[in-house]
Amino acid sequence: MVKKGRMAGAGMQDLVKVVAAKAGITKENAHEAIKAVREGLSELLKQSGRVQIAMFGSFTMKETAARQGRNPATGEAIDIPAGHRIGFKVSKTWKDSIAPSTEARSGKTAKSATKKPAAKKGWKKR
Repeated sequence: MVKKGRMAGAGMQDLVKVVAAKAGITKENAHEAIKAVREGLSELLKQSGRVQIAMFGSFTMKETAARQGRNPATGEAIDIPAGHRIGFKVSKTWKDSIAPSTEARSGKTAKSATKKPAAKKGWKKR
C-alpha cells in the first residue's frame, strides 16, 4: 500500500495482514496476537524498565525531566511536567538483515572497499 503525506508507511492493518499471512491465521487472531505482545511489553517495561529480545532489539523505559517549553501558536512559556518515554534500539543482527549490503550499494566486494581512518580525539582540520 502506497501512502502519501506525513503518515506515509505501513500501519496497523498492514502489519495485521502480514502477520496473518506469515502465521497462517485469521486477521482477527493476528490482531489479538499483536495486541497481546504490545500489552506484554508494556507490563514488562513497567516491572523491570528494560525488555531485550534477541535478534530484534531492546526497549527501555526512560524518565524525562520537567522543563520549560513554548506554545508555538502564541509564543507563551509553558511548564512541561516530568514524565516517561519508551526508547528502542534495534539489534545489529536485525539491522544488518534489513539494510542493503555494502557490496550491493558500492558494487565492490567487502575486502576491496577501503575504509577512511577515524579522526583522532583532539584532531583539528587545518
